[in-house]
Amino acid sequence: MVKFLHTADWHLGIKYAQLGPKADIARKIRMETIKRLLETARERNVDFILVAGDLFDSNDVDSKIIHEVCSDLSGTYLPVYILPGNHDPLTRDSPYNNPIWDAAENIHILKEAEPLDIQDNVTLYPCPVNQKQSQSDPTEWINPENNHISIGLAHGNLQIPGFTDESNFPINPRRADISNLDYLALGEWHSFFQYEKCTVYPGTPETTKFGENTSGNVVFVDIERSEDLNIEAVKTIKTVTPNIDSVKANGPTNLTIEPVKVGKLNWETMNVNITSLEDVENLENTLKTTLNPDYTILNLKLKGVVGQDAFDYLEHLNVKDLFFFNLKTDELYLKPNMLEFKAMIPEGSYVPRTFKALMALMKYDPMTQELSSISPEDAEEIFKDIKDVDSIQNASPEVLKRASLMLYQMVKAVSQ
Repeated sequence: MVKFLHTADWHLGIKYAQLGPKADIARKIRMETIKRLLETARERNVDFILVAGDLFDSNDVDSKIIHEVCSDLSGTYLPVYILPGNHDPLTRDSPYNNPIWDAAENIHILKEAEPLDIQDNVTLYPCPVNQKQSQSDPTEWINPENNHISIGLAHGNLQIPGFTDESNFPINPRRADISNLDYLALGEWHSFFQYEKCTVYPGTPETTKFGENTSGNVVFVDIERSEDLNIEAVKTIKTVTPNIDSVKANGPTNLTIEPVKVGKLNWETMNVNITSLEDVENLENTLKTTLNPDYTILNLKLKGVVGQDAFDYLEHLNVKDLFFFNLKTDELYLKPNMLEFKAMIPEGSYVPRTFKALMALMKYDPMTQELSSISPEDAEEIFKDIKDVDSIQNASPEVLKRASLMLYQMVKAVSQ
């Protein structure tokens, strides 16, 4: 029987350029998450910790970070096995060449692709990365020759047909079966992912960007062989996962795989359509009541057409308590006041003619005719001067509205 934590992709030293002045705080939170991960290891009474690559974001990492993480890891007194990944490969400038690692007796930097007996009945098959890119499967050499619990440790991309097209450090998705592994611990993908019974990406323990939907975890693994059981072996694989159904299969071991949440930062993307001031006020209330402001990074994209009152309210949207807030209004338009619009149009330019043409087209369509400021008779007169009028009369109401909004925004900008 063996219990361990599987983790990867800590990316310590990450720049977090998109967070601007909050980048330093985000990096501190990341270090706090690692301390929480190590506390989880102690609480679960595991035998060791596996780090499947990319402990550092790059080889150009501040020595202070190396010393801090080394101190934290050595303080656990648990064996920690660290695999170099493609972000922190084992090259001449590798942070793993720092002599500080040699002084920590419980930390093992895995520099060779060779079997390593880490307990009496457990053999580790590490696949260290010594370059940033490769088209070779780093796990191809694995061929267990004993009856130990066999654990593969690698950093790369499972080549699942139709699922991923990333070919850097390609890994055969059937590696666990081909090499008769009890568990294949992988790193590179930042969201938790389990393939078949025992091939697992834990994801990054602290989310690094938008889209890493099942990140923020470390994986607790418990492997129990039949000879370790006191009852007649009825083998099942028990899996506890977020958003993923449990998997059961016959096999030579009892295997428990459980993602444990350790991350803090919550990267939220929201796309919201608004049409009124009331919509903006309701949105503000939702943000206040549903998000944890201390740890929420929100990317809010607004779409729609609103009046000036809604635009003014957005300038004072009360989300200052959020850890980081980015508001995008590229597709939010100010509803035109047609009389004001017409008054702003400069004389003697092509704009008046374009404006009249748009008004005529809007008058022609039942869904937009109320927005037009001209009479049906004037619209018919304008149509006589437009070439290929049949094709433009087929323009959708959405196209007409967008065209008028674009012209309005252009005229408004020039007139200011």
